[in-house]
Amino acid sequence: MSWIRGVAAAVALLTLGGCANAIEGRAEPILGSQSKVKGPPDRDGEAVLNALRMLDPCALLDGPGMAAAGLPGNAHPISRGPHSCSFSADRILDATVDVLVGEKTEYGNKYHELPVTIAGAKAYLDDRSLGGHQDCDVDIPVSFVMSVSVRYQPAYGSNANACNQVKLAAAGVIAKLGNPDAATMPASRPLGGWDGCSLLTAALPDLDPKKTTLDFYSAQSPYDSCSARQDDGNGKSSDLGDVEIKYDSDPLSGANRTPKQVGDKTANVSDMSTSCYVEWGLGPSGSADKLYDTVVVEVKLKGCDKATALAVKIQKALAGQAPSNAKPQRPLLYKPDEPDTAAVGACIDFSQNDGNCAPYQPFTLPASFDAWFPSTDTQPAIGCALAVDAVKEVFGDAYKPVVWGQHCFFVEPTHAMTITIDLATVYAPAKYGAREDLYSNVQTVTVSGKQAKSFTNTVHSGKPGEAPYNEYDIYVSPHNDINQPGMIAGLIQASPPRGSNEDAVADVTKLHDLDKVMAKIIADHVK
Repeated sequence: MSWIRGVAAAVALLTLGGCANAIEGRAEPILGSQSKVKGPPDRDGEAVLNALRMLDPCALLDGPGMAAAGLPGNAHPISRGPHSCSFSADRILDATVDVLVGEKTEYGNKYHELPVTIAGAKAYLDDRSLGGHQDCDVDIPVSFVMSVSVRYQPAYGSNANACNQVKLAAAGVIAKLGNPDAATMPASRPLGGWDGCSLLTAALPDLDPKKTTLDFYSAQSPYDSCSARQDDGNGKSSDLGDVEIKYDSDPLSGANRTPKQVGDKTANVSDMSTSCYVEWGLGPSGSADKLYDTVVVEVKLKGCDKATALAVKIQKALAGQAPSNAKPQRPLLYKPDEPDTAAVGACIDFSQNDGNCAPYQPFTLPASFDAWFPSTDTQPAIGCALAVDAVKEVFGDAYKPVVWGQHCFFVEPTHAMTITIDLATVYAPAKYGAREDLYSNVQTVTVSGKQAKSFTNTVHSGKPGEAPYNEYDIYVSPHNDINQPGMIAGLIQASPPRGSNEDAVADVTKLHDLDKVMAKIIADHVK
């Protein structure tokens, strides 16, 4: 957005604005001020991680569940890590359902995925299909940031609808998650009592929690992996190391191996240009597939001296006590109407979740332009007050106003279009849309008798069938001179609706309906 001027750091804790007289001993209300709104709390993080650590992924889909998902009769569970299991007869040729316990699913994922209700529980459908290749996941949230993920890969040459099949598989998994105490990790599962970040923090007990970021990274079994990054200040960070527990083939078998004694294990040490990889086996995994028949621990860090030193610390941590699973989260599932993000009201449909979005709280706008326009630089909610009736009249009830930073946004549940209203006393409309490499269709137009500038963005790397733009802007001069400071701007942006596959393109056919919104705003309020 060419005209975004920054994000307000705080929202004033004041009574909603209006034109009331000041009362002695109280501050006079500020026009357009909005009260701070607090979102719901997340579940206890330790309780969630304990609950996930206890789950046996191979117990989350049974025979009837596999059959319902369309898997062949000889399909069976294949452990690929302590917290990852595939259900298939042959992962290469046959249909496969993967269940990953402990997938990181943050707000951004949920914003783009399609919310669905499966077997009475909240879930999100992620259609990753591209170019005719079917690929679909269901994320089942267990906290604001963690989920159990179910993935479906059709058999080779199959025309099965992956999203339909994964929802059927997810129904079986959800049924098991409804009673998690009946799907606990068996004591015989190698390293089943650990997760990646518990292991890494046990090996590096002196990590500063204020400066260190831990994250899951493995595609095969996210919860069994962990990376640590330290904030060094001034926007720089350093790697402290990565660790992953996985079920794999013997790291010492095959060609191009470099065996080396590391601690009390013989490890394969591979010095790559960016990182050194240290892998060692810990015996049979018990997996039914020979590709995953060995318990393998992998450490990665730049420089082999540092990587092998970290590997020794990991070995010592594994020789100690696994983390406690006391007080696991119960229940694990969310009900369909239960909040699983910190967003409040319509902010659940806004793309940012940094704590600065607030649902617009209505107030009465003065009839006189001169009474409200000077306040627009500091009170973005004035943009919502100007546009709320016009947006409803043109685009319907689905669009709800929210305030974020210095702007008012109108959002809706499909996320196919977002409307932004921005006002300023100090910026001239003529300055916008000037870069020919970024903007097209630049015109000087008239909106309800006021001079304005309109333009679109330019999409340079479009997909087949994609329009050459997906954004339309109108900057109106309330003074009828686009070279004079002062503007009332509207921007509308189109995106593929949430839940769309990777081939989907945005529908831009309604973008120019913004003209009607801006015409009503100017006609009703610029007097």
